[in-house]
Amino acid sequence: MENKNAKIVASKEKLAADVLQVAEDALEDIKSCMAEAGVKDLLNIFNSAIKTHRDLMSDIVAIQDVETKQEQTLAKEYDGKVDELLKRITGKQG
Repeated sequence: MENKNAKIVASKEKLAADVLQVAEDALEDIKSCMAEAGVKDLLNIFNSAIKTHRDLMSDIVAIQDVETKQEQTLAKEYDGKVDELLKRITGKQG
C-alpha cells in the first residue's frame, strides 16, 4: 500500500509542478498584455492553475497525512506570494 501511495504522491507532485508552471506562464502573458481584452481569460487560467495546484498539494498532504514544518512555512510563503502577485496584477498597493 505504501508503494501505491508513493506513486500517487509522485504523480500528484508532478502535476502540481506542471500547473504551477502554467500559472507562471499565464502571469508572464498577463504582464505582457495588460491593456488587451484577453487579460480576463488569462486571469481565469492563472486562478484555475493556482486552485488546481492547491488541490493537488492538499491531496498529497492527505495521502501522506503528515505536514512538516517546512511545508507549513512554504504554505504561508505561497499565500503571501499569490497575494503579492494579485496586487501587482490589479495595481493595488498594500
